[in-house]
Amino acid sequence: MPARTVVTSPEGIDDPSAEQVMAATREAGFGDEVKRRIILGTYALSSGYYDAYYGSAQKVRRLIADDFARAFEQADVLVSPTAPTTAFRFGDKIDDPMAMYLNDIATIPANLAGVPGMSLPSGLAPEDGLPVGFQILAPAMQDERLYAVGAALEARLLDAWGGPLLAQAPDLTAATGREAGR
Repeated sequence: MPARTVVTSPEGIDDPSAEQVMAATREAGFGDEVKRRIILGTYALSSGYYDAYYGSAQKVRRLIADDFARAFEQADVLVSPTAPTTAFRFGDKIDDPMAMYLNDIATIPANLAGVPGMSLPSGLAPEDGLPVGFQILAPAMQDERLYAVGAALEARLLDAWGGPLLAQAPDLTAATGREAGR
């Protein structure tokens, strides 16, 4: 797949405004899913919905952050699956935004709590040979701890696998032949 070029200046406009440059760059650089999520977030924060959703969401966010803080009193890091399924083949779910949203379910709590996280491959699923991942979460502002644990685990996994896991994975191109981002 040829590399995509991100447009930084709209075509046909000699002296574009900052808004025109941002619009052109976002049009070229953001995929449909990113645009969909930005629109949904903008809608939820628009007038009339701000009071109804934002205040309640902030209260829930605080409760989630408090739960994580209590968990980190008992553990240095937390580990959980990255997603409820194996990886999608490239382009496989591009027309199914609900499947994409649902696959993010395990990573959302860390984002709401404001804690750092990283995902590492943990192996290939026996049922389809596709990659499976796990995430490591650390307390807020403890990125160094996260990186140290992640690096140690990655080194052990690479030793166990004899090299990068993707070298052992099947072809990840979707059956439709479409490539990601198209």
